[in-house]
Amino acid sequence: MTPPATADALTAGITLQLDQLSERLSQAGPQQAAQILRQVLDADSGVLGRLSALVATGTYVTKHHAQSGVFPAEMWLALGRTANTLYDLALDLDEHQEVFEEIATRHPLTTSPPTATQATALVARGRHR
Repeated sequence: MTPPATADALTAGITLQLDQLSERLSQAGPQQAAQILRQVLDADSGVLGRLSALVATGTYVTKHHAQSGVFPAEMWLALGRTANTLYDLALDLDEHQEVFEEIATRHPLTTSPPTATQATALVARGRHR
């Protein structure tokens, strides 16, 4: 039987896998990219959702330790803000799950990449919330 992994080993393994996934995403075509992003950005079971839950757990842990005087209260508050922000981002991105699903399952298209004007419009639109 394999001994349980340490927290350091778990963190190193997850970090390595995230690096590998990022590399795969950077080389993916539109359908595979949509499939990866759909899974990563899923608010419940995706990487972003699980990261949000991990940071929320960290918030509860640091609150307990801040109340006992071991951790500074600022650390607990910062983690709380981060958990809330991640949760809000996950919910915002969850609205696009159907689009990712549709792109991931459509038949391959032979289209040209977006023009610079189209890409600029997409970036500009994303910055003005």
